[in-house]
Amino acid sequence: MGDHKTNSEGCITHGPWGCSSGKNWIYKPNGFIRKITIKHGSSIDGIKFYSGGSSTGETESSYFGDKNGPKTDEICIDFPNEYLTSISGTFDDFWVKSLCFGTNQNQYGPYGNDSGGTRTPFSYEGEGVMIVGFHGRLTSSYLEAIGIYVKPESCASGLNSISTDNSMHELCSRMTIPRYAGPWGASGGKPWDDGVFSTVKQVRIHVRESLNVIYAIQFEYIQRDAKSVLSPIHGGTGGDKMELVNLDGMDEYLTGISGFYGPIEGYNGVEAITSITFHTNKTTHGPYGREMGAGYTLFNSTATSGELLVFMAGNGLMDF
Repeated sequence: MGDHKTNSEGCITHGPWGCSSGKNWIYKPNGFIRKITIKHGSSIDGIKFYSGGSSTGETESSYFGDKNGPKTDEICIDFPNEYLTSISGTFDDFWVKSLCFGTNQNQYGPYGNDSGGTRTPFSYEGEGVMIVGFHGRLTSSYLEAIGIYVKPESCASGLNSISTDNSMHELCSRMTIPRYAGPWGASGGKPWDDGVFSTVKQVRIHVRESLNVIYAIQFEYIQRDAKSVLSPIHGGTGGDKMELVNLDGMDEYLTGISGFYGPIEGYNGVEAITSITFHTNKTTHGPYGREMGAGYTLFNSTATSGELLVFMAGNGLMDF
């Protein structure tokens, strides 16, 4: 069967994790994911998904990547009792090297090769959400990047009392989408939450060039009464320079953020955001700070096309 690209409404996007080359791919089924086939060896060669209901029958995607990998593993998901909740793995400068999948009941993997060489780990385990689709980048021979689409786990529990054949769009469109995507970054620090506004008018990024980190960030929001309000400065006050992202909130508005986080040189393993990029419906602003390679973790919250980013939250000095 062909690739499914329907049912995009209401999804929260995470990733993709991997290298930046290759052709984009998307898998968004109308039904729920019931099986995954992984072709792998020293890397993840290809991946294929199956979805459907008991009366509508099973549908399958094409292979994303190469369908002729040396090893084949299958994950069979007992939906609606079992559903995908997490993904993790590693990647290098070229391909996704290993993958693990988690459900509300089991852990599957690793598939591929998760040891040896220079690898960057990634992981996502949301609270109160389920994975309902995938996206990424690929070549004809390998899977180069993978990301996920998530919705409330109440989509799964709702089917237990209704019907396993209800379309995901019909059911989940009535559910409340989780407010948070993230935070990404180090685990310490004090949480902050600016609340929800009509739009973001300006972002002020304080960069500490001597440490190669984002030292602080501040937002100017537009309220529902059209008045602007400035958030507190989230982070320190010792940045070397300040970068500005100016938006009008109408013709151009934020749709997502991405960047890197990892250890600060000379600070005994303390981690922080080292680079941040802001994505809008028109362009990309950044990167601000220093984009890192091996040993640093990529994060990406770029929204589905047409979605508006209207609030920010995080932890501590420089997390999102």
